[in-house]
Amino acid sequence: MTNIKKFYGPMALALLVLLTSGSLWAIHRNAADKEKLNESVVLQLPPKPQAAPRSETSLPLMPTVATVEQLRVLYAQAQAQLYNSQWGSEYHQALELLWQAYDLLAQIELSEVERLYWLGRIEFDLGSWYQGAVYGEGPEAQRALPHYERAYQLAQELVQRAPEFSEGHRLLGESLMRVISLKGWFHALVHARTAKEALERALVLDPQNAEAHLALGVYYLYAPALFGGDLPRALSEFAQSEALTSNETVRFLSHRWRGVAYAKLGKIAEAREAFERALAIYPNSSWDRNELSKLR
Repeated sequence: MTNIKKFYGPMALALLVLLTSGSLWAIHRNAADKEKLNESVVLQLPPKPQAAPRSETSLPLMPTVATVEQLRVLYAQAQAQLYNSQWGSEYHQALELLWQAYDLLAQIELSEVERLYWLGRIEFDLGSWYQGAVYGEGPEAQRALPHYERAYQLAQELVQRAPEFSEGHRLLGESLMRVISLKGWFHALVHARTAKEALERALVLDPQNAEAHLALGVYYLYAPALFGGDLPRALSEFAQSEALTSNETVRFLSHRWRGVAYAKLGKIAEAREAFERALAIYPNSSWDRNELSKLR
């Protein structure tokens, strides 16, 4: 048993940080613990922050008749706030926007496949918020785990219901990698291949899926060679994700992880340029400013 641990230890350590994309960039250790979300779900969710008191003349937070387009807009705002804010009140605003998107989703008539997809996306980003609040370290990071596990379960059901839906496989692979990042080396050894295959399947179904290229690139970025880690392939995936999308968050993350890959290769000038391009999109990203400062 000792020899097994010695052999797998270095590989597992590398896999523990696998696909900690985007979320591990800001810190705030005292998240509000207020009212619980009263929903019948497989997993008990961490506390939902209570809304601020409103007067009778206040405008409603949510429209009377909700639409998918309103959900898209609100979700995009939540993602932008998540990545373009410093720890503190700005970071808390990202959490509130995600919960608003969660509430708005309940007001929209959707197919079961669409509902599973949007629930999975929001759960994933709620996990990103909690994990990012402590840079993915310490016991507080475990508050992210129920969200990631919930996103993974939703993605599994989504893939069963819509096996040809590329985004279902992408969400499954990316959610599983986040679970791996919090559950440790044995979970990585058992499930890393499943996560990678899900991302590859997403790209077979839709080669233009920018987020799947991004997630697979982060896999290649952090995986040890034995598990397919490959920095040039990571850079190729990031370039494709950036070229295929008009989404600011995806473009931002493509530049960010390209910067990390170049830094690992010792290409400091290229790494600096990549981080500067990321900051041109989201200039308040503390994580990227910190990485850029390391290069000087």
